[in-house]
Amino acid sequence: MRYLVIIVSLSYLIFTFGGNDFEWKSYDPAIIDIVKLGPPNYQLYDYMKEYSQIYGIPFDYALRCASEETGYHGKLDFKYRPFEDKLRRSYAEAYGPLQVQIPTANDMWNDRVITADDLGYDIKINVITSFRYKRYLYNKFKDWLKVYSIYNMGWKGESKINQYAVDIVSGDQTTG
Repeated sequence: MRYLVIIVSLSYLIFTFGGNDFEWKSYDPAIIDIVKLGPPNYQLYDYMKEYSQIYGIPFDYALRCASEETGYHGKLDFKYRPFEDKLRRSYAEAYGPLQVQIPTANDMWNDRVITADDLGYDIKINVITSFRYKRYLYNKFKDWLKVYSIYNMGWKGESKINQYAVDIVSGDQTTG
């Protein structure tokens, strides 16, 4: 039985890849997102590092935001479990490591519909969505305190800067 499985598997591979015509390639980032294969603490750190540069979000602000939202403490935080329900969804129906709400997420994506599962279980989508929203807010207000106040309180944060925003922008964290 074991030999039959091996023969069938080899036949499938030869048939699928066309025998000698197949050219093996090493890691191709267009095909495999190697970051997704790592633990969530590495994924969050690497995605935030990459997309903070793309969207112009200060990386230290991004780290403080993740710490405030879900208790993330950096790349070596192996106790970080963002997929547990208590961290995955907040009382305000915000999802994932950076706590993004579904209506906000769908405003930030034109080419797809974002679901709770996308935000709650796909760290890359959560980070991109959060950073797109922060970039949108920064382009509108040119003030990181307002950006993080609105990010935390909704549009009422436009007129009132809260302690959450002050902690992220100043670097003084009393919680998290």
